[in-house]
Amino acid sequence: MKTVALVDANHGRGHHLTYMRFFCRTLLELGYRTLVFYPEPDAVIDWLKIHFPELIENLYVFRIDEYAHRKVPLIGKISSKLQPLVVIARWRYTNRIIKQAVKAVGHEPDLVFFNWLDNYLSYFLSHHLIDLIFPFKWSGIYFRPGDLRFKKRTFLSHYAIARSPRCQALTLLDEEFSRIIEDKLNIPIIPFPDLTDETPPDTALGVIKQIKLQARDRKIIGLIGSLSKRKGLFTFLEAAQRLVEKDYFFVLAGPLNKATFHQEYDQKLSDEFQRLERMIKSPPENCFFYLQSIPDGAEFNAFINIFDILFAAYENFPYSSNILTKAAVFRKPIIVSDGFCMEKRVKRFQFGLSIPEGNVAACVKAIQLLSESSSSDGLSLEFDFEGYKQLHSTKRLGEIFTALLGDHELKTALNASNS
Repeated sequence: MKTVALVDANHGRGHHLTYMRFFCRTLLELGYRTLVFYPEPDAVIDWLKIHFPELIENLYVFRIDEYAHRKVPLIGKISSKLQPLVVIARWRYTNRIIKQAVKAVGHEPDLVFFNWLDNYLSYFLSHHLIDLIFPFKWSGIYFRPGDLRFKKRTFLSHYAIARSPRCQALTLLDEEFSRIIEDKLNIPIIPFPDLTDETPPDTALGVIKQIKLQARDRKIIGLIGSLSKRKGLFTFLEAAQRLVEKDYFFVLAGPLNKATFHQEYDQKLSDEFQRLERMIKSPPENCFFYLQSIPDGAEFNAFINIFDILFAAYENFPYSSNILTKAAVFRKPIIVSDGFCMEKRVKRFQFGLSIPEGNVAACVKAIQLLSESSSSDGLSLEFDFEGYKQLHSTKRLGEIFTALLGDHELKTALNASNS
């Protein structure tokens, strides 16, 4: 029996916990011994005990925390600005934690998979030193490629560590960027499914009944998740104002991130936020605010289920988002921003429309077009929800894991990603 170690030291739940749970389930179902390293290991094993108790015989969980920057002789405390030193220390720390677990379990991992590989990569750092520190074969998900995030060009790219002979493959959520870097690394680059929890919605939730009551027969437009400026929040609300006389009802669901509304150089909240607060205290008749954290699963999916259209026209966001997978699973048309990964996927599978960032008029038009049952103004979409859902499924996840472990043709996994 082969052994896989799953590592994610990021605190906070959200997709981190969803991914860890799904990865564990998939690996255990495939017959692999699975070691979990996570800040809240009970949240993983308790979920598996409830939903898949027959699988936990080969599961071992261990606590891992984010590496705390420590003092280094002659240098002192490592600043987070000294990214290469921090990353080297993080590899050393992770190696120590895994070796302690190996002593307890009696099995070395055949593969270490980093659920969030970004924290283990850095500019100005090659793989040679990491190879001396970390003896295991490894892979992981590169969520937010540095070349997209920082727009830097250096002689050592942000992902140069992946040239290590121990790196089995690099997986990315953005298939377009996969094509860009595959010629730069002599390893497989695998587009990774952007998974989501497909638990049936809890339709008995009080807040869901309240939204339905207030919406009456109007189409419900939803923005859900951690609410911040970059989520296109003001575009959403201004569209609601323009459509106040129409048959639409706008729901904002999720915790409000105040930090994104601070002025650049001080802690004074912007005029925008003060305007938002006034709206929250006295909501327009066609708006509903539910500003609480919503756990993924039955509760989160209850909101998705009642929305007629999903709004995800994020600003300055070149990455993947599993809100697209939610849209596909629950067969909801979606509005995204022009450019980058999300627009390309929505256009490829034709289950929504894209608009220029911050363009309220375009948002209003997109809502009107998507809410009409018949084609108009040249709008003709196939709404291939099933195609998108299959590409971002746990079945695809299993194919990738077995390929990384040498139990499945890697070429087959790659072909499935590109089909």
